[in-house]
Amino acid sequence: MQPPRPTVEIAEDLDGGTTRRVSSHDPEKIQSSAGTSQRFSEQIPHEMLEELAPNGEGDYICEKVDNMTEDEAIAIVQESVRFHADDWNFPSEMRERMKRLLDGPKAYGEFYDRDLRIDATLMRYSSPYPGVRAVQELKDDPTVPIETIRAYFLGVAWAVIGTFMSTFFNSRFPSIGLSGSVIQILLFPCAKLLEWVLPDWGITVFGVRHSLNPGPWTFKEQMFATICYNIAIYTTNSYGMILVQRMDVFYGHQFVNFGYQLMLTLFVQLMGMGFAGYLRRFSVYPVKALWPTILPTIAMNRALTRPEPKENIYGWTISRYRFFYICTVSMAIYYWFPGYLFTALSTFNWMTWIAPNSVVLSLLTGSITGLGLFNPITTFDWNVATSSYAALSQPFFATCTMYFGGILGGLIILSIYYKNMNYTAFLPINSSSAFANDGTPYQVQKVVVDNKLDQNMYQNYSPPFYSAGYILTVGANFCFYPVYFLYIMVNQWKTIGQAYVDFYHGLRYGKGNYENAMDVHSRLMAQYPEVPDWWFLIILVGAIVVSVIFLKIYPLDTPVWLVFLVIGINLVFAVPLSFLSATTGTNLGLGALVQVITGFLLPGNTNAFLFAQTLGSWALAGYGDNMVQDLKMGHYVRIPPRAVFRSQIGTIIITVFVAVGTQDFIMNNVKGLCTPNQPSRFTCANDGNPLYASSLMWGLLGSDRMFNSLYPLFKWCFLIGTCIALAFLFGQTYGPRYLPGVKEKLRCNLAPRTFVMLDRTLFPFVASLLWLNPILVIQGVQHWAPSNMSYKTPGFILSYVFMYWMPKHRLAWWEKYNYVLSAALTAGVAVSGLIIFFAVGYNPKKLEWWGNTVSGAGVDGRGTGILEIPKDRGYFGPEKGTFP
Repeated sequence: MQPPRPTVEIAEDLDGGTTRRVSSHDPEKIQSSAGTSQRFSEQIPHEMLEELAPNGEGDYICEKVDNMTEDEAIAIVQESVRFHADDWNFPSEMRERMKRLLDGPKAYGEFYDRDLRIDATLMRYSSPYPGVRAVQELKDDPTVPIETIRAYFLGVAWAVIGTFMSTFFNSRFPSIGLSGSVIQILLFPCAKLLEWVLPDWGITVFGVRHSLNPGPWTFKEQMFATICYNIAIYTTNSYGMILVQRMDVFYGHQFVNFGYQLMLTLFVQLMGMGFAGYLRRFSVYPVKALWPTILPTIAMNRALTRPEPKENIYGWTISRYRFFYICTVSMAIYYWFPGYLFTALSTFNWMTWIAPNSVVLSLLTGSITGLGLFNPITTFDWNVATSSYAALSQPFFATCTMYFGGILGGLIILSIYYKNMNYTAFLPINSSSAFANDGTPYQVQKVVVDNKLDQNMYQNYSPPFYSAGYILTVGANFCFYPVYFLYIMVNQWKTIGQAYVDFYHGLRYGKGNYENAMDVHSRLMAQYPEVPDWWFLIILVGAIVVSVIFLKIYPLDTPVWLVFLVIGINLVFAVPLSFLSATTGTNLGLGALVQVITGFLLPGNTNAFLFAQTLGSWALAGYGDNMVQDLKMGHYVRIPPRAVFRSQIGTIIITVFVAVGTQDFIMNNVKGLCTPNQPSRFTCANDGNPLYASSLMWGLLGSDRMFNSLYPLFKWCFLIGTCIALAFLFGQTYGPRYLPGVKEKLRCNLAPRTFVMLDRTLFPFVASLLWLNPILVIQGVQHWAPSNMSYKTPGFILSYVFMYWMPKHRLAWWEKYNYVLSAALTAGVAVSGLIIFFAVGYNPKKLEWWGNTVSGAGVDGRGTGILEIPKDRGYFGPEKGTFP
């Protein structure tokens, strides 16, 4: 590197401090880069060090900064700028600073040597993502106890409880669950109790002593027990199919017994685990796959098991642990108000109270069957506020993009509704249920004989009709698949393509997952034996065999080749979907794609449709994704991969029995299950009803009838999605190259006033499209029925405060308390919700007063359409006998 000429530059400090005018050859201002004897870490202010090393690893970071040479730092920064050029989560300020650093000390100015080494140290020995830095540990001790008897006992015990909770509340809308971050808090005092009461008795196996009490409860034991639990809360993946097949309000099949439920649930879970071995190359080991939604769990783990130094952060001195319990107890007490005593606080559709019988007001602002638009304050219920977005963990750019996509979706719904497209104006504007042509819920028993559609009965009854919100949801789903597949595979091909190469080399040559790793986490994990690919392959093959036996012994009338078809679909489409989840925190399945293909190949076969949905959408892409999250969690906290594998397989087998038992209890004992007015909100609005509606559309009537007769617009949605993806790829590839020149030509050729107007309006809008993620827009558009904007607006506000403003202005506070707050409030809701149900909900004790009836008293609660059903015929739509 040539030495710069003496110049005077103005530069900005790394921490955003004041600018100074300095000489590039002033030895007291800009340090010489000829050697490494100088302590550049002494130039790091305390507040900056707290942000770089929030978990007390400041000395480690300073040591790496001081020992790094300029050439080494430049090489790391150059590689990082190239590697993270397409990284959606990479901090934009850091990317721009790194680019300026590569211009050299002359262009950068003061603190060039310090900032260069800090950024290189973060890339090589820490993490560029503030959320990851908030929870990570940069050193590892492989001798710390992990797979202890007490860790297994507590992990499995809480897995049983968590499975019961997630299955029990699955049919409630919005549902209630105990996340891994919540269970950690409940698990920790149990662990400390065992640490206190258990004797140090043990046995030695293969030279390793296994004791009931190996000493103080460790960080890794806590995390291991949480991972044991975490996989258990997803044992509801097959529940939707069981619910729709068994309940009388849906199909009412008598052959769906306990053995049927057990066999289905078991192979669905195991098939997902086998598929996780394939997905891990794409969603665990790449550093870009940061999985933001698991960070609160790790943060709470640290708060529980690590001693905290006493520090004052913007006046806050309370420990994480104490902060958690205060927030948890406060929320558990408070939730009695929106949960039972004053339910209008939960469904706060206050604008409809002004004119309860106004159809237009209810359509626009209602929270029950309306769109929830134009209502800035929609709830005082934490569970509702975070039901659409993980507001305190999901990146703000993802939440913001999806929120405005949701607004766009609402406008599309209004246009569909007021044009009475497909007779939607006779129905509620936003419902996930299927309706007959008299406006009542669709009764499939009136058109089915021996699990097949009876044409005469069908012509004498009605085709199923759907709300405008549900039509948009289905259509946007079809747009989503070409958008996400093309956009991610092209935009992120550098990362995904390398993962495919590594996957092949792993199978062919036994290449390890951590070879040539750049990030610190993979380098530290390289000391532990990996899980061979053939372990996952054996589980996958075993699950396939069980699924084939299942199809042979139960009267589902479903061909065996359907199993292999959905596996093939997932092999292709699950990879970019899993990468999307890993980078944005969103979690979607392949349901719409599978249902269309099944509807074309097996029309009129609802059981085949439900089987394909369960296996193709949830077992592989969905459940496999959830297991990959656990693998990533173990990756961050240095749990050996084989330990995670053993915990997952054991927990799955045990919790399957718990899940099936809970399913039986719910379906046999909850009165009014899956009915719209179920007192405890067990309406099945988010599991049974949407799946039932889809089974009527694509399973019973078939894709050909839906695409070509009932809803012909759906078939064009795939083309629309393809065009959207290509437009964004083309614009974002060539826009930065040519748009500056176009803007300069316009500056020269247009009148100054016209150019200024465009510079304030059109140009910023076009510039925003260069970074806009179309996948997230489509996700926002499709997230309707039964959800609406009243579930999204509070999440957006919370995300702005805690995922945008706080990291920018109170980063140290955010790193210490943000994830703890999220876990605490969720824990309070879960505990309180369970108490409320068994205290006053199991045998309903209604509390009748204005605060509990006002939300559903008007049009918003009744869910009527803007057009009346013709009184002369008693139904709308085509004449009976002429249905398509």
